[in-house]
Amino acid sequence: MKISKFTTLFFMSLSLMATSCLDDNDGYNSGFTMLATKSKVLYANNTSDSLYVHGLGPWQLQPLDDSKWCTMDRTSGDGYVFYSIGMKLQMNTTGKQRQIPFTIFDTRHTDTGITFQLKQMATRGDGSLGNAALVKTIESTDGYTAQIEYDSKARPVSYVLTGNDGSTDRLTVNYDELAGQITVNHNNSVMTGKIDNSYQPTQLVGTTDTVAYKEQYYSNGMPISYNYAFNFVASNVTKGIQAYSYLLSSEHHPKGQSLSADSMHVADSVRYVHQDKINDTKLVEMLALNYGPYDNRCQSVDVNQLLLGFKECHPMQLLSLFRYTRSTSIVSEAKSVDGNINVTTTLNDDKSVRMMTVERGVTSVTYTFTY
Repeated sequence: MKISKFTTLFFMSLSLMATSCLDDNDGYNSGFTMLATKSKVLYANNTSDSLYVHGLGPWQLQPLDDSKWCTMDRTSGDGYVFYSIGMKLQMNTTGKQRQIPFTIFDTRHTDTGITFQLKQMATRGDGSLGNAALVKTIESTDGYTAQIEYDSKARPVSYVLTGNDGSTDRLTVNYDELAGQITVNHNNSVMTGKIDNSYQPTQLVGTTDTVAYKEQYYSNGMPISYNYAFNFVASNVTKGIQAYSYLLSSEHHPKGQSLSADSMHVADSVRYVHQDKINDTKLVEMLALNYGPYDNRCQSVDVNQLLLGFKECHPMQLLSLFRYTRSTSIVSEAKSVDGNINVTTTLNDDKSVRMMTVERGVTSVTYTFTY
């Protein structure tokens, strides 16, 4: 009896068991008990990962086309040995998802094998497209200048905001991929958090400061899925808090919206609270958002964070260190009982934002972006 087992898979990460025997007298089993990538998602700015392989017999791995953006450190191995194979990736600057097919098969029973696709996302870990232009400077007509620096993986590493009154806001970021840790120094307050290959924390914790996603809750005390609503909260024990409540569920999206890589999602409304303990003030904004036709993923920063000006803009959201807060379209209007906000945007040829004017009543601020 001969059992042929050749499976085609289209998953990024997988674990399976496939066996084959040549005939009733052949006790040799072939197949693979494990075939999985280390990371569930490969982002556009990932340059490495690992493929885990365990086979029941000697095996060989080979690509099925001439794509060169993903190469393996090893393409063959022995049976009953667990392998962690290094994967070298090129950054995806196409602006689209891409795939590369591989086949792995038992070299003694060549009818036993697996064909699988490795997929790399169109977007970086911060939600911007892999070909998005990197914003180096933002200047506003109300006297602010922001300067941003990046590393070789298009990740922000330095942010300096200077006001015409001499005020500054400084932030530096260090990514320790080996330890899976991110360290952020915000105005000499050092915070750390865990990261995966998205390079994104879910929370940053320091001695005096905490920045994190926070769940919202139903009236019965059950947490609400982030696909429907969530909070972003930055708190300092002496200065106060900046809290943003994002609502993704609406009549247009009654089941919420996906926050997975490459998904398109927009916040239906945002509630902003700034409790300033030092000046004993409290600002509350309730904004219902409408969006224009422009994609907010075509530049490295989240331009929607400038609706209330640099003074009320949290730099970690502007830099998209917390990706879920980035709506994938650019706001055209924010309705509020305190006065509507109208936004006019001018793009560069690559669809990145060149200028953005934010008007509220008689006040108008224009932001100019350089790359």
